[in-house]
Amino acid sequence: MNENDVQDIEIAEPIYECPDCGSLTIRGKWSIEGAKSLTEAACKLRDYAHELEHMRASGLELARPVEADYGIVRPGGVSSPDDLDETDGDE
Repeated sequence: MNENDVQDIEIAEPIYECPDCGSLTIRGKWSIEGAKSLTEAACKLRDYAHELEHMRASGLELARPVEADYGIVRPGGVSSPDDLDETDGDE
């Protein structure tokens, strides 16, 4: 994920599909945006959890652990070559 991708995601979408590779980026940050009560916030969280469960049931999984509120979701959790390049520098 590069800086342009992050700027695109920062438009308050808790689930964002990359138009180039088709992977999904999930964020919890905006999952309750706009709630006016705790009841409404709880409902929004349940709806978001339902979306995540639907992704899992469709064969999608996290490519790596969620970090700093960013989770990358792909079929079977398979990492892309870009993910491998990012982790190589950490070791």
